[in-house]
Amino acid sequence: MGSRNNFTVLTHVTVWSLLGFILLFYPPLSWNFSVPPNFWVKQALNLVIMIGVFYVNALYVAPRLLFEQNGKVMFGIWLVGVVICFLVVARIIEVNLGVLADMSKVANKGPKDPYRLDFHLFMIMLLVMVISTSLAMARRWQADAQTRERIEKQHIASELSFLKAQINPHFFFNTLNNIYSLTYSDIPVSREAILKLSRMMRYVLYDTLSDSVPLQQELSFLKDYIALMALRLHECTTLEFNEPVSGRDYRIAPMLLLPFVENAFKHGSSAMQRSRIVVDLKVADGTLSLRVFNHITHEKDDYQLDKGGIGLANTRKRLDLLYVDKHTLMIREEPEEKTYEVLLTLQLDHEKVGQIAEPV
Repeated sequence: MGSRNNFTVLTHVTVWSLLGFILLFYPPLSWNFSVPPNFWVKQALNLVIMIGVFYVNALYVAPRLLFEQNGKVMFGIWLVGVVICFLVVARIIEVNLGVLADMSKVANKGPKDPYRLDFHLFMIMLLVMVISTSLAMARRWQADAQTRERIEKQHIASELSFLKAQINPHFFFNTLNNIYSLTYSDIPVSREAILKLSRMMRYVLYDTLSDSVPLQQELSFLKDYIALMALRLHECTTLEFNEPVSGRDYRIAPMLLLPFVENAFKHGSSAMQRSRIVVDLKVADGTLSLRVFNHITHEKDDYQLDKGGIGLANTRKRLDLLYVDKHTLMIREEPEEKTYEVLLTLQLDHEKVGQIAEPV
C-alpha cells in the first residue's frame, strides 16, 4: 500500500512538473529577450495557485456540487468565480512584483494595460479546471462502479446462501424418504446413501463458506448428488455420468456446477416416457469441460430454466463475476426433439478465484 501511494505522489509531481514547464516556463525561453527574475517568481506563484485550486476542486467542491441534484448551477458559479478570481490575483501579483514595468523595459515596448485580459493565462486556468472536474467525475464513476460490483457480489452471495438453504430441506427430506424405503429392501445401499448424504451436508454447511474450494471436493459433492438423485429415477430414465480424470487439483467456486445438473434431473426425468440424462465432465490442462444433456419431459411453460429462482440466471452472474474471460457457456435447446444441452468450459486456477463476501 505504501509503495502504491508513493507511486501516486510521484506521478502527480511528474505530471505537474511537465505541465508547468510546458505551459508556464517553456514559452518565455523562446522569446528573443531575457525575462527578469521577478517574472519567474510570478510564474511559480501562478503554478502553486493552480495546483491548489485543482485539488480543492477535484477532491472537495466538484464531488459535493456536481453530483448533487441542485448543485450544478452552484458548480457553474464556482467555476466562473474561480477563474475570475485567479486572473485578478495573478494580475495583483504581477503588479506588486513590478513584472509589468520590468517586462516593458526588456521588451522595449510600452507599459502593458493592467486591466487587459491575459488570454493565455485564462486558457491555462480553464484547462486546469476542466481536467480537475474530469478527474472528479472519473473518481465518482469508478467509485459507483465498485459499489455496483460490491452490491452485485453481495447479491450473488445471498443467492448462493439461498441455494444452500433450498437444497438442505428439499433435497434432504426427499433423500431421507428414499433411504427409508431402501432400509426395507437393501440395507447396504441405504447405509452408503446415508454416508453420501452426510458428506453432502457437511460440504454445503461448512466447506462452501470460503470463496473457492478444491476441485476434488466440488466433484465429490456432485458425484454424491448424482448418486442420490439416481435413487429416485424411474426405469424410463437412463443416466450416464462420466467422471473426470485429473492428476492435479485445482480450485473452483463452490456449488458452481450444481445448477446445470440439478436442472437436468428436474426437467429430464420421467416415469411415463423414455428420457436420457448425460453428465460428462473432463479436466485437461487446467480446463474443465462440462456437458449436461437431457430430454425435456415437461411442457416449456413448466420449466423456463432461466426465469425465477436461482438456476442458470444466477450461475451466469457468478461466472461473469468470478471467471471474467475465463469461461464459455453455450446452451442449446431443440424444441422439436425436446432436448436441452449445456456446454461449459472453465479455466481453473491454482489460486483462489475472485473474492465474494460470503455471509456466514
